[in-house]
Amino acid sequence: MEKIKIKGIDEEIYYSNSKCGLPVYIWKNEHAKSFYMSLNVNYGSIHTEFLIKNKKYRVPAGIAHFMEHIKFNVDKDTTANDLFDPLGSDINAFTTFKYTSYLVYGTNKIKENLNNLLDYVYTPYFTKEMIKKEKGIIISEINMGKDQPYNNLYFEFNKCLYQKDKFRNLITGDVSDVQDIQLDDIKLIYDTFYHPKNMFLIITGNVNPYEIEKIVNDNLSCKEFKEYVEPEIVKVKEPKGVNKKEKILYSNVEVEKAKIGVKIEKKNFKDIDKVRLNIILSLILASNFGDTSDLKEELLQEGLITYMQYQRYVQDDHVVLDITLESRYVDEAVNRVKKALNNLDMSLEDLKRKVNSSIANMVINYEDVENVNNMIQNYIIYYGEIIQNLKELYESITLDEVKEVISKINTKEITVVKMIKDTSK
Repeated sequence: MEKIKIKGIDEEIYYSNSKCGLPVYIWKNEHAKSFYMSLNVNYGSIHTEFLIKNKKYRVPAGIAHFMEHIKFNVDKDTTANDLFDPLGSDINAFTTFKYTSYLVYGTNKIKENLNNLLDYVYTPYFTKEMIKKEKGIIISEINMGKDQPYNNLYFEFNKCLYQKDKFRNLITGDVSDVQDIQLDDIKLIYDTFYHPKNMFLIITGNVNPYEIEKIVNDNLSCKEFKEYVEPEIVKVKEPKGVNKKEKILYSNVEVEKAKIGVKIEKKNFKDIDKVRLNIILSLILASNFGDTSDLKEELLQEGLITYMQYQRYVQDDHVVLDITLESRYVDEAVNRVKKALNNLDMSLEDLKRKVNSSIANMVINYEDVENVNNMIQNYIIYYGEIIQNLKELYESITLDEVKEVISKINTKEITVVKMIKDTSK
């Protein structure tokens, strides 16, 4: 078993590759009163076209989320809840654009919980009757989502931002997509992607890493896995421009909302490592739009916003800056944010403050078993490895680098989606 040292903050993560190829990451904290497990699949909603030995396959949108739902069935009479309820543990699952995660949170009986997690996820029980029943449940979920303002705002924003990329699509798929899902599609996805070599397990809490390693190997050695077919995801080449500059949504909201997005070609930052670029962009956005920024303080004092947050995404072809706000004067608030995006800046004093704040947050994250689990999850999904020297990377960022990145942020390709109160009702 390998120990991965997290430099500068006196933490370490144990790593083991099980006999059948499942990577296992373990963070031990003797002071923790609970444990958190996530069994993760490198398969998400955008992975609807793929190659197996040069043969192309296409499945309906929403199938990753459908699989997450249907996977809770262990057999005709048993669900995952039946396994974990007697242990007093909480279970859940979620699907994102890039991966699917099965979760367990508990306080005792680590062996029983881990065996149950591996057993139910690696039990391929699917029937036509089960799929028919689940379609109705998921279609109801999709319809309920139409009444959630932020859900609608987010996905309409993506449709305006992207021209071809599958980030345009609902993670659940549309109703018609769900209706198209068949038993053969489910079996194909399970056999192709739910293989230990395409998954990874994270366990955080007051656990014995060597005991975990033994439990995993003992459990998986009793299971039969087909040969991993090494699927190749068919990538979509996203054009450089936004799909639509502006869109207005009418909804029954008390406080109007907006998302402002800037889409930048990633080649603008070709000389900057992905991890470093993510750090610099987060520092820039924190300085210009964060809780202690001059802009946010001014907008709050003037009563122009009730809420504002920022996000950045470094993708294969593009970098996206995303500002979300709530305002009773949404047009004015949007104009102020757009102006700020065209005048990004950062002082040396603010850079040092934001770096220190980011490092402090990173240290604090190691106080919570769920936060650590999520952090490791993000490392593996977005970087393919645990970043051991993140503190050093933050400390090495220079003001010249920040200024250089700011100079490459072109706000020509920008989209604005506003959600305003529907006065017709």
